[in-house]
Amino acid sequence: MYPIQTRRHDKNPLKVLLSLVLALSLFSLTALPAFAASPGKTVNASATLAYNLKGLKHNVAVQKAYIADKYVYVTQRSKGTCYLSRLKINGKDAKYVDEMTITNTGHCQTLDMYTYKGDNYFYFSSKADPSTKYYWSLQVARVQYKAGKKLNYTDLPRFTYMNYANKKGSRLGETYRVDGGGNSTHTFFRVQTKEGKVTWAIYDTVALNKLLDSKKEVRMDSAAAKKAAVTSFTQSGKNIVRPNGSFQGADMLGKSAIYTSGGADGQTPKIALMSNKGAYKTLVNITNVGKREIEGVQTKDGKVYFTIVTNPKSKKDTQKIYYVSESKFK
Repeated sequence: MYPIQTRRHDKNPLKVLLSLVLALSLFSLTALPAFAASPGKTVNASATLAYNLKGLKHNVAVQKAYIADKYVYVTQRSKGTCYLSRLKINGKDAKYVDEMTITNTGHCQTLDMYTYKGDNYFYFSSKADPSTKYYWSLQVARVQYKAGKKLNYTDLPRFTYMNYANKKGSRLGETYRVDGGGNSTHTFFRVQTKEGKVTWAIYDTVALNKLLDSKKEVRMDSAAAKKAAVTSFTQSGKNIVRPNGSFQGADMLGKSAIYTSGGADGQTPKIALMSNKGAYKTLVNITNVGKREIEGVQTKDGKVYFTIVTNPKSKKDTQKIYYVSESKFK
């Protein structure tokens, strides 16, 4: 073994200590997380109870609730299977009536009703990825509610190649997680890639549904799909708008206002407002519902609705829908 030769200045204990401190400082800087996107303004708001969800058949969290005229529709999941339940509104309660089951759909965060050719449809989660812990969905489908029906996601007309969902129809990366929704005029998709970027793409609802009428699978890289695109934007790194560092649901008002919620159990529920160009306008902290998990978001009649999982262990009769006024975001 050869002896280790050391230069004289390396033996200076002060210089060694200073070098160690500098190295540790540089390491700590590289280990710090990136700062989150910052809203134009942040406000606190007290929410108002809209409905108590009663009689659900599955003791799992509601992933998304949609309030219609007489009913509330909710999704719950078991691994990649989604239960779409219908609850009848009676005062402050919405009571379970019936449900349908769709297998291999994924996380079930997509549930948005719209009208097309006089009929009501839902945009719905589709194609579960069982390789992920949360069975993230990779596609978005169209479905009509049929009580008692059991389907597989392959039975539904749906949008595929979602990693091409953007104004140019160019490849975004490898698909990791897809959600969507919208209204009778405009549709949005949120596509997260394995590379870490998030793209929001807005399309003409009628144009997209005409494509679904003729094809069971509509590829988002097709010329027809690109023609239906209105606008899109991509966020990455610290610029991703993700309240509390999570994505719990989204909805779009018209074609210009995008609402997205975030927050797990133990965090203050938050809802963010973005423009259709990705400008982060407002963050609203919900201060009076406890630090409980927030699920979904829906805009309706000047109100922004969301679901709170009030009791993490008992969920069949305890989950609630609240709302805050849209004016809180302006």
